[in-house]
Amino acid sequence: MTEADYDTIAAPPSLRERHVLILDLSKSMLAPLPDAEPVTPEKQKIEVARTAVYRILENAETSSAFFGLVTFTESVRVAVPLTEIRRENLPYVESLISMLTPSGRSAIWDALGVGADLLRAGAGGAVRGNLVLVTDGWDNSSTRFEVRDPEHPASTGAKIDLIPYLLPPGSDLTLRVIGIGNGAERDKGVDSGRIGGLLAQLTQRARELALPGAFTYQEVVTGSQLFAQMVNAFLDVDFEGARPLDQLHPEELARHAASAARALKEPQQHATVSRITTHLATPGAEAESYSEVSSLEVDVLSAPNGVVPPYLRERYGPLGTVIEAYLARDYDTALDRLEKSQSVLPPITRQYWAARVHFARSEIVEAARSLLQAWQEADRLPPASRGRIVRRLALLQARMQNDAETETLVQFLDESEHRLARSNPKLRGRLLEMFSRLLELRGTYQLTRLEGEDPTAAAHRHEQAVEQVFSLLQDARLENTGAEPAVDGALDFIEICLAEMR
Repeated sequence: MTEADYDTIAAPPSLRERHVLILDLSKSMLAPLPDAEPVTPEKQKIEVARTAVYRILENAETSSAFFGLVTFTESVRVAVPLTEIRRENLPYVESLISMLTPSGRSAIWDALGVGADLLRAGAGGAVRGNLVLVTDGWDNSSTRFEVRDPEHPASTGAKIDLIPYLLPPGSDLTLRVIGIGNGAERDKGVDSGRIGGLLAQLTQRARELALPGAFTYQEVVTGSQLFAQMVNAFLDVDFEGARPLDQLHPEELARHAASAARALKEPQQHATVSRITTHLATPGAEAESYSEVSSLEVDVLSAPNGVVPPYLRERYGPLGTVIEAYLARDYDTALDRLEKSQSVLPPITRQYWAARVHFARSEIVEAARSLLQAWQEADRLPPASRGRIVRRLALLQARMQNDAETETLVQFLDESEHRLARSNPKLRGRLLEMFSRLLELRGTYQLTRLEGEDPTAAAHRHEQAVEQVFSLLQDARLENTGAEPAVDGALDFIEICLAEMR
């Protein structure tokens, strides 16, 4: 496929709907993959991957998404060029998938280069879309591309440096790597060290060029995990109560912001906010990177109009059966399934969902106990991966305490972070700093209300703190200039909160 061919493809309505799957077809994909449930028969890795692709194609057909498939052994093949999946061409594509047969070795770097070519847009060569790599090994036969050692970046031959090839200026790329097997043991799975090096270099380049992007790695060791993670990389499930800030009527936005400001002004009645403030002050928290990896899944799911979201089992694996029962209000079954899945679920996920189920059953003491254990698990996480979890736990705690003001504030922080994860990194950094400063205003505001404090001096310090956030806000408005509606919505929300904090 040439660059001219790319230009003939009609642009999809959303960059998130341009998907390319890069699938390992080396001989090792014929090996069986155990499942979490002993009663479930083992399947070959390729069988599980093929079944996941069928489900991904079903979703692509209903959503009119663009989908492409690249397979690799020691050579690379475009099995399905980037195309809109329609009902009339779905049987043909599915027949191609059914004929995939593993053999040979692994040219991972070459396959990534070809996958990027399918997502390359226009004469500038920017790579835009969602790239998903599924592999159970390491690169041992690439002939076109290499990942150079950042300490010794000189080429070892005629190979092309893969990093700038994947991320030229103007790119907007999501790369998710799903590694099959235990990468810590050589010859027993993906080379997690080299994959980690690849993602680290991509992250660094994205920062240097101020490019949006997300680069993640997820290791799977069972068939259900592989299936769930593959489907998870292509499907979205809505969050409960998700209403984009930029779609709120100005009066609704003002009411929400005023409610959130009360959580900032009354710390004694809104202690949950202190947990978020503490997290933001933790060294390393500023390096937080957004990830949709579901091994620490605490999504706040709902069943709008009583309809359970599709693909729960596929996206969440064993947890999906728990969520299905929960949304169907079959809480006894949800707790039973949660107990049976505890060996394959991270403790924080298990405790979070136990809290949700107990709370739904009006078992307040049990719910509080489970949530406390979830908080303890969250405190053990690295600061850079703790923020999203902390926000979700805080949201559940606010609901359990019937604290509408804190719930509104946390929803704002969480939704803004989710929506802004792929925005301009510099602008996103400004917003995260404003979030942190906004929460810090609780302290200076309270000084103006304490007896024994010089009211004039305290008011002056608080006003200075407010003005500093206003200055950051104005800089962000000038930088955004209406290009990102989600950013405008977040800035409006912050401005109203500041006005309430004066």
